[in-house]
Amino acid sequence: MGFWRLFGKRAVVGAATCGGLMVLLLAAALPPAASALESRFSINDGATYSRSLRVTLGDGGWSPFFEPGVVVWDGGSIIAGRGADAGFDFPTQTLSLVPHACRCHVSATAMARIADMVASAADEVDARYRAGADLNLCLVLAGGGDFFYGAHPTEVYEGLKTYCAARRAAGFTVIVLTVLPESNPSTFEASRAAYNQLVRDTWPAFADGLADIAADPRIGDVFDNLDLQYYRPDARHPNNAGNAVMAEVTAPVINSLAWRSAACQMRISDDGSAWSEWRSYAAQSTWHLADGDGTKTVQVEYRDGDGSSVVVSDSIQVDTVCPTTVALRDVSYRRGTAAMLPYRVTDPAPCGPTATVVVRVTTPDGRAVKTLVRRRQAIDKSLSVSFVCWLPKGTYRYTVYARDAAGNPQRIAGSARLMVR
Repeated sequence: MGFWRLFGKRAVVGAATCGGLMVLLLAAALPPAASALESRFSINDGATYSRSLRVTLGDGGWSPFFEPGVVVWDGGSIIAGRGADAGFDFPTQTLSLVPHACRCHVSATAMARIADMVASAADEVDARYRAGADLNLCLVLAGGGDFFYGAHPTEVYEGLKTYCAARRAAGFTVIVLTVLPESNPSTFEASRAAYNQLVRDTWPAFADGLADIAADPRIGDVFDNLDLQYYRPDARHPNNAGNAVMAEVTAPVINSLAWRSAACQMRISDDGSAWSEWRSYAAQSTWHLADGDGTKTVQVEYRDGDGSSVVVSDSIQVDTVCPTTVALRDVSYRRGTAAMLPYRVTDPAPCGPTATVVVRVTTPDGRAVKTLVRRRQAIDKSLSVSFVCWLPKGTYRYTVYARDAAGNPQRIAGSARLMVR
């Protein structure tokens, strides 16, 4: 699938956008104001056939007005979720609580210092910016590495302000995070407390949100890092549960930001005239198609906050009829020769041109001794599968199973005898 391929078969832009003409813009060139992108709206992720009237509709965040959000996490090992198991890291757990389609990037170096983060952010953060994104977001956790090496909190604070100003100038919304306790609290704790208070008191002047993870009494107080319920034994990195706490604190801050999708609405029709009520935009939703087999076309109209509207559509074939399999005849072969097992799969329209076929050879007592799988086998043609037969002499039965393009299995599997001489 091409990067900008439209799954839907038709796309119409309303007069409020571009006089009825679809305008395609590369994401990097899209201005902040809503303009029509080419949507990735599809039914069942672009599937051609379905055996169920209940389907999924959606664009996965690639709407006519925006593409998935960009979320960049910058800092040291804690913001990257190091110390948590795969899937339980801080970024993953946080975005699981965010109802927006996002592309996630982590730029983290162990013991990162704010000066290094400022120097590398143009390449590590700003290069991720997408002009058409639902939101370009940077979450920054600075200070831990600096305080470990004895930096003064004011120095780190001034570096944070410089960092945030540059990211905002690059088009990012910025959330700052406070610093968690460390394994050596003597000088670190005093610097951490002073820095965190500076950030809490003044963040609206240089950032767009504050995720105050250090204010949570489970993980943020001095010596909380010794609690194995939330931290690893290294007394530095939160474990799965600790990362979950950070996610609980951070996700509401992310959700409170001004996402483009929050101003977008959509409505659905499967006949082009009767429409559902307008509803909030969703990257994916479920829909019940009209009864009956055949071609089903679903249209979705998107309406952006400025009143612009776009209609996109996709079609799918509904096929609820099961195929029929026939083992064409009994066959007989000598051991060591190629045995060909003839069969035929029939399937009334609407149906796909091919099916997946499984031919199973069994003993008289039903024990399978050979299974042959063939994909993309033509419908309504006499075909065969073959194998070099080294089965013991005797009489076997071969049975033909099939699953059509919509996923319907045969109701009754055809079978015949295979005699090995």
